[in-house]
Amino acid sequence: MRPIAPEDLTQLAALLKERVGLHVRQDGHSALRLALGARLEELGPSAPDARAYLAILRSQDSGDEELRRLLPLVTVGKTSFFRDERQFRALEALLPGLVARARGGGRRVSIWSAGCATGEEPYSIAMTAEVAGAEPEHLELLATDVNPEAVAQAARGAYDARRVREIPEALRERHFDRDGDRHHVRASLRRFITAIRPHNLVSGVMPRPEGGWDVIFCRNVIIYFDTPTTQHVLTHFLHALTPGGYLFLGYSESLFRIFEGFELTEVAGAFLYRRPETPRTTPLPAPRSTRPARPLPSAPPLVRHVTLPPAAPPRLPTPAPVPAPQPPLAPQEYLDGAVALFAEGRFGAARELLERLLEKGGEDLAVRLTLANLYGVLRQTDRARECYVAALQLEPLSAEAHLFFGIHLLAEGEAEGAALELSRALFLDPDLALAHYWLGRCREAQRDPDRARLAYRNALAAHARRPEGKRQAFLGYYPDVPEDGAAFVRAAQYALAAL
Repeated sequence: MRPIAPEDLTQLAALLKERVGLHVRQDGHSALRLALGARLEELGPSAPDARAYLAILRSQDSGDEELRRLLPLVTVGKTSFFRDERQFRALEALLPGLVARARGGGRRVSIWSAGCATGEEPYSIAMTAEVAGAEPEHLELLATDVNPEAVAQAARGAYDARRVREIPEALRERHFDRDGDRHHVRASLRRFITAIRPHNLVSGVMPRPEGGWDVIFCRNVIIYFDTPTTQHVLTHFLHALTPGGYLFLGYSESLFRIFEGFELTEVAGAFLYRRPETPRTTPLPAPRSTRPARPLPSAPPLVRHVTLPPAAPPRLPTPAPVPAPQPPLAPQEYLDGAVALFAEGRFGAARELLERLLEKGGEDLAVRLTLANLYGVLRQTDRARECYVAALQLEPLSAEAHLFFGIHLLAEGEAEGAALELSRALFLDPDLALAHYWLGRCREAQRDPDRARLAYRNALAAHARRPEGKRQAFLGYYPDVPEDGAAFVRAAQYALAAL
């Protein structure tokens, strides 16, 4: 890897904070070094050194495009063991049936961790499989990532104490050897993983040409792709999954208004995407390198609820059972209830319902954004600001979190801060017509008519490029902000005429 000076990492971290609001702490500079090194390696022998690369990122000509290419590598390090426990509970519930079906067909259950980062996800999958009663010979588990340095770390399977603290103690003692402050994955757990190797999802070449995957994990990856790339990758996933197979996406990733073909499915409190068992009335979209835009649905998808037989008792010794409370509601259920109260004008009750979820530790980006909007409606401006900041800490690359924080700041008379947040939203989603419109409002508040006109013209151009509006439904609930942006485009036309 090319040498990278600490001051270069400091400057890159500052640039990421300024441009997209991504906060990289000092203890995250090692991951930042890996990301920058991986990008320079991708550029080949003619790649610039780190300092010259920073100059490219700052340039007006190619800086935005290059930063978009770097971002997926930067965010690779944002991972942990058993991240989003609901999904691993769902996997544990599904595995006995998947194993039985696969063995009946004389094969193994095949699971692909696409975007495995430094290995926490595939090792979590392996531990879940072991707890669910699977043996290594029942499983084909492939882990891939675009970052070769991250893949090398995953293959080493060595983690410091901070990284393994999310693993239940019984599993940590069973599957890791401790050497000072380092914890090493034992060979018994490694036997569940077939291979760990580099792979670029965007290449269009799947790691196993014949497909037939039962489960694909691809979490917190497609949010960094543009719409054609996302549709291209999802088309390949749809073909790669066996009928009835499951796609696990990140909690902030939705296919609504971006891709059809999967069934939205609820399993053990987690929302997954499933390739239908029965043949479709229309053929599956064929993978194509040209990545055509696909028609977008106009209504939210129906949710298919999967009822599974009771899981077999876990293989690990457990304490004597105690009476358990009723299963907790999933964050989506809390949010649905709060939205119904919100729509009825019962703002206080909706706020209390969402606050109760957060008190229980149920962090969720949609919940955070909806609650922040509720605080704004109730004129609890300080709490609204805190909630937007918490949402951005949860997912700093969410365009809509920056958008609605910017709208809130502008309503509070903070035009400069609002303009910064709206500019970040537009970096992440340049076709977000609403953000262009509100940026125009900011420029007017800043008494800058030339830049206001430019922002309003950009709103019109963005709406012409994407008349349907945002590429997928907003995560939160904002009844006063139409997602298609058409009303704001008309407002932009009036504003332009008045300037």
